[in-house]
Order: sequence, then C-alpha cells, then structure tokens
Amino acid sequence: MPNLKIQEAQLLFNKIRSNPKGYDLKTSTEGITGKDDKISFKLYRSGEKCIFEVTIDGLTFSNATGEWNNAMIMLENIINKIEKETENIKVQQALDKLKKYLSEEN
Repeated sequence: MPNLKIQEAQLLFNKIRSNPKGYDLKTSTEGITGKDDKISFKLYRSGEKCIFEVTIDGLTFSNATGEWNNAMIMLENIINKIEKETENIKVQQALDKLKKYLSEEN
C-alpha cells in the first residue's frame, strides 16, 4: 500500500472536517469511514496507532503518523453532532405533524 504524504492527508482531513455531511460519515467497530463520488476513506486504530487510508481510482494510500488519534476523536464528535441534528429534525417534523393533526376538524 503506497504512503499518503502527511501534507496531503492533512489537507484531505481538513476538507472532510469543513464539509462532513458531504462524505457520508459512518462509525463502526472497524473505525470511521466516509466517501463522496471521487474518494473513500477509512480512519481506524491498529494497535497503538491510528491509520488514515484513502482510496481513489481503486488505489489505497495510507498514513500512520501520530496525529490521527485526535482526528478520530474530532470526526466522532462531528458524527455525533450530525446524528443529534438529524434526530432533532425528525422530532420537530413529528411535532409539526401532530400539531397539524390536532388542528384538523373531525
């Protein structure tokens, strides 16, 4: 697996962080995954290290520098925030439907 230069990895991570909803972020026991129409990535723990893998055109590049522990925490927090926002939207939509239902005449 070819190495991903730290500068490129940092740029990609910052791009993901600036538009997290554009990457279909997911968490699992394997780590954090995401993708858009051009790339996919995976950020996961391997022993003491975190590894950032990026796949483009069928080739996977990786970077295992020490800074991905914090990156993983940041992405997990972003995913939690997005999930809460989504849940709040669903709750608000349900309340709006209930209000509409209650205001209708029988």
